[in-house]
Amino acid sequence: MTIVLPEIEKANCKSFTACAQVVTKGKSLTKFRSGTKPLVASVGRRRTLRFVRLCVEKTGHLHLDLATSAYFTKGWKPKPTHTWSRIQAILTDYIGQKIQVRTEAAFAVPLQKLPESGFIRMLSVESKSPKASMKLIGGTFSVTGAPVQRIAWSLGRAGKEIEVRLRSTVETTLNGTYLEELFRLLTESLQLFVLSDERNSQ
Repeated sequence: MTIVLPEIEKANCKSFTACAQVVTKGKSLTKFRSGTKPLVASVGRRRTLRFVRLCVEKTGHLHLDLATSAYFTKGWKPKPTHTWSRIQAILTDYIGQKIQVRTEAAFAVPLQKLPESGFIRMLSVESKSPKASMKLIGGTFSVTGAPVQRIAWSLGRAGKEIEVRLRSTVETTLNGTYLEELFRLLTESLQLFVLSDERNSQ
Protein backbone atom coordinates (compact mmCIF):
# COMPACT_ATOMS: atom_id res chain seq x y z
CA MET A 1 0.00 0.00 0.00
CA THR A 2 1.20 3.52 -0.81
CA ILE A 3 1.58 5.95 2.08
CA VAL A 4 0.69 9.45 0.87
CA LEU A 5 3.01 12.22 2.00
CA PRO A 6 1.40 15.65 2.41
CA GLU A 7 2.75 18.33 0.06
CA ILE A 8 3.68 20.63 2.92
CA GLU A 9 5.58 23.06 0.68
CA LYS A 10 2.32 24.08 -1.02
CA ALA A 11 0.98 25.27 2.33
CA ASN A 12 4.14 27.26 3.18
CA CYS A 13 4.90 24.68 5.84
CA LYS A 14 8.54 24.03 6.73
CA SER A 15 8.10 21.00 8.95
CA PHE A 16 5.46 18.47 9.96
CA THR A 17 5.71 15.85 12.70
CA ALA A 18 3.46 12.86 13.39
CA CYS A 19 4.50 11.15 16.63
CA ALA A 20 2.32 8.06 16.99
CA GLN A 21 1.86 5.32 19.54
CA VAL A 22 0.06 2.12 18.60
CA VAL A 23 -2.86 1.64 20.98
CA THR A 24 -2.56 -2.16 20.76
CA LYS A 25 -1.45 -3.75 24.03
CA GLY A 26 0.23 -7.04 24.84
CA LYS A 27 2.34 -9.51 22.90
CA SER A 28 0.97 -8.45 19.53
CA LEU A 29 3.47 -5.58 19.58
CA THR A 30 6.32 -8.03 19.12
CA LYS A 31 5.45 -8.39 15.44
CA PHE A 32 6.45 -4.79 14.80
CA ARG A 33 9.89 -3.89 13.57
CA SER A 34 12.29 -1.70 15.48
CA GLY A 35 15.54 0.02 14.69
CA THR A 36 18.30 1.69 16.66
CA LYS A 37 18.90 4.40 14.07
CA PRO A 38 16.49 6.76 12.30
CA LEU A 39 15.70 6.10 8.64
CA VAL A 40 16.11 9.17 6.43
CA ALA A 41 14.95 9.56 2.83
CA SER A 42 14.51 12.37 0.33
CA VAL A 43 11.39 12.71 -1.81
CA GLY A 44 10.88 14.94 -4.85
CA ARG A 45 13.22 17.44 -6.48
CA ARG A 46 13.97 21.15 -6.22
CA ARG A 47 10.80 22.99 -5.15
CA THR A 48 9.08 19.76 -4.10
CA LEU A 49 12.11 18.33 -2.29
CA ARG A 50 11.19 17.00 1.14
CA PHE A 51 13.08 14.96 3.71
CA VAL A 52 11.48 12.17 5.72
CA ARG A 53 12.80 10.71 8.96
CA LEU A 54 11.25 7.69 10.67
CA CYS A 55 12.13 6.32 14.11
CA VAL A 56 10.58 3.02 15.22
CA GLU A 57 10.55 1.33 18.64
CA LYS A 58 9.46 -2.13 19.79
CA THR A 59 6.80 -0.55 21.99
CA GLY A 60 4.83 0.39 18.88
CA HIS A 61 6.04 3.96 18.90
CA LEU A 62 6.77 5.49 15.51
CA HIS A 63 7.94 9.03 15.04
CA LEU A 64 7.86 10.59 11.56
CA ASP A 65 9.28 13.98 10.61
CA LEU A 66 8.75 15.65 7.24
CA ALA A 67 10.61 18.84 6.32
CA THR A 68 11.46 21.02 3.35
CA SER A 69 14.93 22.37 2.54
CA ALA A 70 13.89 25.74 4.03
CA TYR A 71 13.68 24.14 7.47
CA PHE A 72 17.42 23.46 7.64
CA THR A 73 20.42 25.75 7.97
CA LYS A 74 21.36 27.29 4.64
CA GLY A 75 23.86 25.11 2.79
CA TRP A 76 23.09 21.96 4.79
CA LYS A 77 20.72 19.10 4.05
CA PRO A 78 20.13 15.71 5.71
CA LYS A 79 21.95 12.77 4.15
CA PRO A 80 19.49 10.04 3.06
CA THR A 81 20.19 6.59 4.51
CA HIS A 82 17.24 4.75 2.93
CA THR A 83 14.69 5.16 0.16
CA TRP A 84 11.15 6.37 0.68
CA SER A 85 9.98 2.98 -0.58
CA ARG A 86 11.83 1.32 2.29
CA ILE A 87 10.22 3.62 4.85
CA GLN A 88 6.80 3.00 3.31
CA ALA A 89 7.36 -0.76 3.63
CA ILE A 90 7.92 -0.36 7.37
CA LEU A 91 4.86 1.85 7.84
CA THR A 92 2.78 -0.71 5.95
CA ASP A 93 3.26 -3.11 8.89
CA TYR A 94 1.04 -0.79 10.92
CA ILE A 95 -1.83 -0.49 8.44
CA GLY A 96 -5.15 -0.88 10.24
CA GLN A 97 -3.71 -0.21 13.70
CA LYS A 98 -5.33 2.29 16.04
CA ILE A 99 -2.86 5.00 16.98
CA GLN A 100 -2.69 7.90 19.39
CA VAL A 101 -0.79 10.55 17.46
CA ARG A 102 0.56 13.97 18.31
CA THR A 103 1.05 16.20 15.29
CA GLU A 104 2.81 19.51 14.94
CA ALA A 105 3.50 21.75 11.95
CA ALA A 106 5.41 25.01 11.45
CA PHE A 107 4.00 27.46 8.88
CA ALA A 108 5.55 30.63 7.47
CA VAL A 109 2.85 33.30 7.18
CA PRO A 110 3.47 36.72 5.58
CA LEU A 111 2.37 39.56 7.87
CA GLN A 112 0.11 41.04 5.20
CA LYS A 113 -1.97 37.84 5.23
CA LEU A 114 -2.91 38.28 8.88
CA PRO A 115 -6.40 39.78 9.24
CA GLU A 116 -6.58 43.10 11.06
CA SER A 117 -9.11 41.69 13.53
CA GLY A 118 -7.13 38.48 14.13
CA PHE A 119 -5.75 37.83 17.61
CA ILE A 120 -2.09 38.00 16.53
CA ARG A 121 -2.48 41.46 14.94
CA MET A 122 -4.43 42.78 17.91
CA LEU A 123 -1.91 41.52 20.46
CA SER A 124 1.19 42.67 18.61
CA VAL A 125 0.31 46.37 18.51
CA GLU A 126 3.37 48.44 19.39
CA SER A 127 3.23 50.55 22.55
CA LYS A 128 5.41 53.66 22.55
CA SER A 129 6.59 56.24 25.04
CA PRO A 130 8.91 59.23 24.48
CA LYS A 131 12.00 57.12 25.23
CA ALA A 132 10.98 53.50 24.65
CA SER A 133 8.66 51.21 22.76
CA MET A 134 7.34 47.73 23.43
CA LYS A 135 5.85 45.14 21.08
CA LEU A 136 4.83 41.51 21.51
CA ILE A 137 6.84 39.39 19.06
CA GLY A 138 5.56 35.95 20.00
CA GLY A 139 3.21 33.98 22.16
CA THR A 140 1.47 30.68 22.87
CA PHE A 141 -2.27 30.02 23.05
CA SER A 142 -3.99 26.96 24.45
CA VAL A 143 -7.18 25.89 22.71
CA THR A 144 -10.07 23.80 24.06
CA GLY A 145 -13.02 22.32 22.20
CA ALA A 146 -11.19 22.26 18.86
CA PRO A 147 -9.04 19.80 16.87
CA VAL A 148 -5.87 21.70 17.85
CA GLN A 149 -4.77 22.18 21.44
CA ARG A 150 -1.93 24.69 21.06
CA ILE A 151 -0.98 27.56 18.74
CA ALA A 152 2.40 29.27 19.09
CA TRP A 153 3.75 32.11 16.98
CA SER A 154 6.89 34.21 16.69
CA LEU A 155 7.98 37.11 14.51
CA GLY A 156 10.62 36.30 11.89
CA ARG A 157 14.03 37.99 11.91
CA ALA A 158 13.24 40.23 8.94
CA GLY A 159 9.93 41.23 10.50
CA LYS A 160 7.99 40.42 7.32
CA GLU A 161 6.53 37.06 8.32
CA ILE A 162 5.64 35.05 11.37
CA GLU A 163 6.17 31.38 12.15
CA VAL A 164 3.03 29.68 13.41
CA ARG A 165 3.21 26.26 15.09
CA LEU A 166 0.06 24.25 15.66
CA ARG A 167 -0.16 21.10 17.76
CA SER A 168 -2.89 18.48 17.95
CA THR A 169 -3.34 15.08 19.57
CA VAL A 170 -5.92 12.69 18.12
CA GLU A 171 -6.70 8.99 17.94
CA THR A 172 -7.07 7.57 14.45
CA THR A 173 -6.37 4.53 12.29
CA LEU A 174 -3.11 4.25 10.40
CA ASN A 175 -3.92 3.93 6.71
CA GLY A 176 -2.49 5.05 3.39
CA THR A 177 -3.69 8.64 3.81
CA TYR A 178 -3.31 9.12 7.56
CA LEU A 179 -0.43 11.62 7.23
CA GLU A 180 -2.31 13.66 4.64
CA GLU A 181 -5.45 13.69 6.82
CA LEU A 182 -3.55 14.76 9.92
CA PHE A 183 -1.80 17.55 8.04
CA ARG A 184 -5.12 18.75 6.60
CA LEU A 185 -6.46 19.05 10.15
CA LEU A 186 -3.63 21.46 10.97
CA THR A 187 -3.95 23.52 7.78
CA GLU A 188 -7.69 23.91 8.30
CA SER A 189 -7.04 25.02 11.88
CA LEU A 190 -4.46 27.54 10.66
CA GLN A 191 -7.06 28.99 8.32
CA LEU A 192 -9.75 29.10 11.01
CA PHE A 193 -7.79 30.44 13.99
CA VAL A 194 -5.03 32.50 12.36
CA LEU A 195 -5.96 33.57 8.83
CA SER A 196 -9.71 34.07 9.05
CA ASP A 197 -11.15 37.55 9.56
CA GLU A 198 -13.42 37.55 12.60
CA ARG A 199 -15.63 40.23 11.08
CA ASN A 200 -16.33 38.05 8.05
CA SER A 201 -16.86 34.85 10.06
CA GLN A 202 -19.74 36.23 12.11
